[in-house]
Amino acid sequence: MKKIKHIFEYILLQIFGAFIRLFPLSFVRHAASALADFIYVFIPIRKKIVIDNLTQSFKGTKTKGEINDIARKVYRQFAKTFFEIILFPKFRKSEILEMVDFENRHLLDNAVKKGGGAVLVGSHFCNWELMGIALSNFYPITFVVGEQSNKLTDNLLNSYRTSKGIKTIPLKFALRGVMRTLKNNEFVAIISDQDAHEDGVFVEFFGRPASTPKAPAAFALRAGCPIFTGHIIRKNSRFHVIFDEVPKPEPSGSEEKDIENYTSAYTKIIESYCRKYPDHWFWMHRRWKTKKLLRV
Repeated sequence: MKKIKHIFEYILLQIFGAFIRLFPLSFVRHAASALADFIYVFIPIRKKIVIDNLTQSFKGTKTKGEINDIARKVYRQFAKTFFEIILFPKFRKSEILEMVDFENRHLLDNAVKKGGGAVLVGSHFCNWELMGIALSNFYPITFVVGEQSNKLTDNLLNSYRTSKGIKTIPLKFALRGVMRTLKNNEFVAIISDQDAHEDGVFVEFFGRPASTPKAPAAFALRAGCPIFTGHIIRKNSRFHVIFDEVPKPEPSGSEEKDIENYTSAYTKIIESYCRKYPDHWFWMHRRWKTKKLLRV
């Protein structure tokens, strides 16, 4: 039954993609916003989670009305991003680059000159996939990707990436591939803003301990390379990408503590952008699902 469901989802996605590629990007974005508004009101998928996450994160600083307004915009933002990703096969990589402006790209240029590559930490913030494709016009870049339960749609999404020059490494086989990529003086991009369950390291995110993936900090420390965060901001019909270098913490003598401190440093940067552009982040995720056990 699950196999039939996956095949149906794959065919539906292919038909949907072929259909919306018949229309110009501006129309597709308007349609995405309209659909998002309809879902927000009439089919409120994960709406309670979004409202709860926003309310807890902006307690005392946002009114109920402001929270609801941000929540509606979150749905619009995600719908636009989803539709834009489905449109990727329609555009050449150079056309995607024309939509994007960069700030602080000299940080990446300097890393290339020094050698040893770099770890690029991203989050589910605006159109994170488009940011990576635009960046691949300048540097070799590899995405570390988790595997979706539907392998057909997972392979389809990866085909969108590889067709634009992005290389991929499955998360479960990441160690060897990531270290080889960094050794070749290339960039590895990892999304690191979702609940990492019991395997994560707990760091503060909006004032609450959140289980966060260890991989970006662990890879960077082992390879001796820098970590940069990348955030993409929607500016009407264009995008603005900003890179920030994550300050490397002083060695503590404990690898686990160093990973925690490095993870905390880039998570603070992610939080700062989520505070500035709250509608850009994916608040539908149960970010604080895993609870930190207090040691007695």
